[in-house]
Amino acid sequence: MRRMFAGFLSTALCTLAAAVPPAGAATLQTATVNGSVADRVSWTDSMGRVRTVSLKREGEGNAGHGGYAVQMTYRYLKNGAQTTMTINPTDAGDGFGYFVGHERYRLFSDGSSATIAGKIFGVDDSPLGRGFAVTRRVVPTTADRVILEYKTTYPKYGTLLPNGIDPDTGEDSPPLGTNRALFKRYDLPVTITWYFQDGATLPRIVTQVSLAPVPGPDRVSFDLRGPYGKMNFDAGSRPIDRVIWGDRYKFTTTAAPLTRSVAWTWNAPNAGARFNSLQAGGFEMGMFEPKPYASSSIRDGYSEARGKTSATYNGGEGCPDGGQTLPCDWEWPYQSSQYELPYSNPLGTTISEKMAWGSTPYYGTSLTSVYDGVQSVPFNGFPTSKVISYEVCLVLGLQAAGGLTSGIAARPPSGYKCAAR
Repeated sequence: MRRMFAGFLSTALCTLAAAVPPAGAATLQTATVNGSVADRVSWTDSMGRVRTVSLKREGEGNAGHGGYAVQMTYRYLKNGAQTTMTINPTDAGDGFGYFVGHERYRLFSDGSSATIAGKIFGVDDSPLGRGFAVTRRVVPTTADRVILEYKTTYPKYGTLLPNGIDPDTGEDSPPLGTNRALFKRYDLPVTITWYFQDGATLPRIVTQVSLAPVPGPDRVSFDLRGPYGKMNFDAGSRPIDRVIWGDRYKFTTTAAPLTRSVAWTWNAPNAGARFNSLQAGGFEMGMFEPKPYASSSIRDGYSEARGKTSATYNGGEGCPDGGQTLPCDWEWPYQSSQYELPYSNPLGTTISEKMAWGSTPYYGTSLTSVYDGVQSVPFNGFPTSKVISYEVCLVLGLQAAGGLTSGIAARPPSGYKCAAR
């Protein structure tokens, strides 16, 4: 039987007391967190230590909309004593866990390349999902789990009729016209479900994007960047030290802090899962897909830098667009801190802790394969079910040699310690 877990400090900080609820006591309660009414989930991780995630409620006097995390806590050993890390201790900031999808740049008959949203409708092609209303449901489950489901709609702009794509170039063939009557806004249903389970350290986040409003393929074309957002995971304002991710290959910056001039490698084969992570101030935040890369639900976008190092990419000259040793911002498989680094100073740092997922921008199309810069891979951008579904597990903890998320993502599924779906 569930019971409420008492012993929290002020609702402003929502820091955990030392008491630990017994196994099987995953709890859901309403709390005021950083000025917002939220669903606060408490559970014990694989070490028997309490963790919490507070998810903002829709309405109830809250400004804006809900359905995403505004604070998280976990416990770790510091000098032999258990210490609580409070992520977003006093300010909800952007929050984390909402959906974002960028439209593919399209080729138009006037020779321009732009998104349909921007060129035809004059609007943002990738609005933050936290700007849209959600409906919430507590999903019935067992006593040791809490499952919260959020439904929303997310706009994507496309053509009324299907348009061809050149499979060799990935460009529209023929180019799109410029008459607004040729285009339409499609409101896609999006469902984001959070899973928490006693004994499983990591929450699981499942994202489902429905193409039901779209009559068929080759109208819309977009990528998948949710879960998306910023969490102050080092509870400070320290520069990002390193970026480490994995897709076909593992990427790591090879020195700290992160700057546009830092050296990197992206050529070590990845036998584990997809992942994305940031390190700052001795702490790490990351996500990974709980399955081996070979059976991933997601396909990568193109990158000329994939499979190379900073010494071999573009002859050691860095991004061909200029200004950085790093791969070009748009070539990163997962959106991260790249757009937050200063362009005016190649040695400048950033404290931005943006974390997101990523994919090829051809979801919604009929292409049967996509090229990632190394090889073509099979692709299904418009499933017969009309539902694009994928999942990640959320990692928070102390920075580890080689990367905390990287180490977890290298384990077999039985070692992921992620909440069951």
